[in-house]
Amino acid sequence: MTELKELEEYLEKLNINDIKIYNKLDDKLDNKLDNKLDNKLDNKLDDKLDNKLDDNLDNKLDDKQEIINLFMNNVKGNKIIINSKNHNGAEGHWLEKQMKIKHNSKNEPDINGYEMKKNSSKISFGDFSASEYLYSPNKTFIEKYNEWKNNEIKITRNDYIKYFGTPNEKKNNRYSWSGNFVPKYDNWNYCGQKLLFNENNDLCIYYSYEKDERHNKNELPDFLKVNKQLLIAVWISDKLKHHINNKFNKKGFFICKKNNDTNTYDKICFGKPFDYNIFIENIKNKIIIFDSGMYQGNSRNYSQFRSSNSKFWYLLITEEY
Repeated sequence: MTELKELEEYLEKLNINDIKIYNKLDDKLDNKLDNKLDNKLDNKLDDKLDNKLDDNLDNKLDDKQEIINLFMNNVKGNKIIINSKNHNGAEGHWLEKQMKIKHNSKNEPDINGYEMKKNSSKISFGDFSASEYLYSPNKTFIEKYNEWKNNEIKITRNDYIKYFGTPNEKKNNRYSWSGNFVPKYDNWNYCGQKLLFNENNDLCIYYSYEKDERHNKNELPDFLKVNKQLLIAVWISDKLKHHINNKFNKKGFFICKKNNDTNTYDKICFGKPFDYNIFIENIKNKIIIFDSGMYQGNSRNYSQFRSSNSKFWYLLITEEY
């Protein structure tokens, strides 16, 4: 009977929210208990497993239904009221308010285990600053890769943007690290930069003076004029994995879709969870892109990752209301 008690305690601790997991456990129990327990005890464990599954699925459905109710009551068909005309994220904040989501920068799902996304041609995963940039006060990972001594190279954030970005004539030649000058995966760009995972799945941005095609690259400081690629930014794997798994690998996400003719939201779609391995795979196949918006005069890094709605997000949608 000790084995039965241990199995019962094990079942009590389970968080079963997937029918596939249930089936595997059910088969496993059947195999384990064959010829060991009589049918009455076997059925008792099966009942416990069934009840555990039902409880977890009920909670999951309740969480989802609450989100659906909020959307139907507060968002669907309602006029979007925005007081600020200058803030690009004003509509997103309006949507968060209607869905009873408090605006924050916490690394967790927005509501009831689900991450909310406003529909767009390219949808952001989040603004994930790198673990280290070349201007970071503490950059031991970068220094080790570049074979520099501790604090041998010191630059400011403005220096970084100027070295690796470009001026915008429409903004009084303000420098930014954005647009076509942001590195793409496994391809050297015009500014001599590329994005690449290393052997530990740390996401790295490298610079090569040789690959830099800018006409004024000779104005760069001497430490960049070397015959090897230099590491200029890195997302340590554990940090990026934590971001993605915490945000998107709980219960999944939902997207609020807008009717462009009426300029109101009319649909809510739920997508299945995904983990860091899926994120890595889709960066490598260039479905997910790094979309930096860093510029001089603003302390926010705007180190965002985005993907086309049709090539990634919509493919994960399982329900629509």
